[in-house]
Amino acid sequence: MSRDIAQFAGKALVPIAVLAAFALFRKYLPAPGSVPGNEAVLDDLNERFRRVQWIVGFVMLTIAGLVFLGTHIALLGLNHYIAVTDAPQAVFRLWPQRATWWFFPGFAGITLCWEIALRLWAAFGDAASAALYSTWSNQRAGFDATKVLRWMMLLIALPIGVLTILALPVHTTVGEHAIQDCGYAFAGCKTFAYSDARRMTLIKGFRDRDGKLHPRAAVILDFVDHRRWSSAVGDFKSSIDPALVSFLSDRTHLIPGQAETEADIPKN
Repeated sequence: MSRDIAQFAGKALVPIAVLAAFALFRKYLPAPGSVPGNEAVLDDLNERFRRVQWIVGFVMLTIAGLVFLGTHIALLGLNHYIAVTDAPQAVFRLWPQRATWWFFPGFAGITLCWEIALRLWAAFGDAASAALYSTWSNQRAGFDATKVLRWMMLLIALPIGVLTILALPVHTTVGEHAIQDCGYAFAGCKTFAYSDARRMTLIKGFRDRDGKLHPRAAVILDFVDHRRWSSAVGDFKSSIDPALVSFLSDRTHLIPGQAETEADIPKN
């Protein structure tokens, strides 16, 4: 019962937070006045931009998609470039979760598409109409959308961008003689020699707070210095690459054991 209440409260917080944010925007970032020299009333503008708003919306979605795609490809390419440059000779490479490269491109696309669309309209179309449309849209929303999105870029997208850039060095190289596991930010790389491996275990996934098993298959290697390496660094998978298992078994001369989760592996 208490869990159901908590879940309902968590879902309710989202619309409440959105409504609170809009209220704050209207109070502290109100819509600017009409365009100087233009006496058109709001009803006239509603009719004038009734169809235009759909075109602007489509353009914004297109721009947001292009920003997302371009930034995502750039981040993914840099991550792979760093990995290949760091260790050009690799038998297997394990990458971070693909979602790592989604958040910053997504927020960048959302916060930039409005202003880019208006600037393109002003540069290649009618600058006065673009300015008038911006005023009309702001008055309907009740706040200055340009300022709101700029603050979102500064307070949300930029910090996420910094955190994402710090993830660029993350990768794992499975080589002929050792595994090189490169961590987040300035953590550096750890080297795990196959000759030091003492146990190899194949796990199915992990358990949540309720004890439910979630699939995330991985290879776990324990070493003589009590360090542990896991192949569960990327996207969740229900099965392990058999080629990786065979390669690690050959290099470590260990027979893989079985366990449901990493927590079920004996500590001794």
